[in-house]
Formats: sequence, structure tokens, C-alpha cells
Amino acid sequence: MKEETRKKVLAIDPGTKYIGFALLEDFKLVHYGVKTILSTRHALHLGKEAVSRLLADYRPDTLVVEKTFFGNNRDSILLNTLAKQIQILGKKRGLKVMSIAANSVRKVVCGNGSASKDEVARAMVMKFPELKPYLTSNKRWKERYYRNMFDAVALGVFVVSEH
Repeated sequence: MKEETRKKVLAIDPGTKYIGFALLEDFKLVHYGVKTILSTRHALHLGKEAVSRLLADYRPDTLVVEKTFFGNNRDSILLNTLAKQIQILGKKRGLKVMSIAANSVRKVVCGNGSASKDEVARAMVMKFPELKPYLTSNKRWKERYYRNMFDAVALGVFVVSEH
């Protein structure tokens, strides 16, 4: 009898300070978190290194990266470069690589392409109650920090539900 293969999706919400990530196997959330980049000067190298470790540790079949916006400032250029480099890492490993816009994800997971990060976070807690401790905090920076993780979880949910 042939063994059934599970679809493993690693979802990445790229950032120059925080990289949200989530690993889903079929419809189950397996791992999630945020990688912190401690040096803006070395953000590209450190970001690629963090994602490379995630790819090696989790060995997904599919890598999905949230599409970045285009702006004419240093941070957006760095962010766009990092997102592209993450996609290249996945392609070099022979993975199916996807890049999906946040508004497409929000439309599917919240029913509204203009949903806020807080709405996305609440929708993900409804789907995965184990994420509830990350939803609110007495420190606003912690909430902003974990919104990167929630965005990655939503991205993964989008991929497993649509494909």
C-alpha cells in the first residue's frame, strides 16, 4: 500500500526587523513564530540565513512568501530584495514557490481584502485557538511583533485552502 504524503507549506511574512513564519501540514498548524533580525545593516544576510535554517529544519514542499509593496525608500528596497532572495532559496531547493499579496489572503481568511492586521490575527485565533496567548498583550510592541506571525499563519492557511 502506498504511503500517503502530507503537504508541508512554509509561509513567510518577510520583514527587515521581524520575519513571521508558519509551517502547516495539510490543514494542521505545526510550527509558528517570529525570527528577529538584530542588525538592520545586515538584514539581508541575517534574513536569508534565518529562512535557510527554517527550510533545512522543516523541509517543506511549498514555500509561500507574502508579496511586498514597492516604495522608493531604502527600507522597501531592502524588503523587496529580501523577499526575492527568500524565493530564490526555495527555488534552489526545488520547492514550489509562491508569492501572494496580503489583500488576497485577507479576502479569503477574513472575507475582506482590506482587513486590518488585528482582524487577521483574530481570524487565525478562531481557526487555531492555541494562538490566543499571542493575540493581546499589555505591551503594544508585543502585539505588533506577533502580527508578523499571524500574517504568516494566514498566508499558509490561504495556500492549503486554495491549492
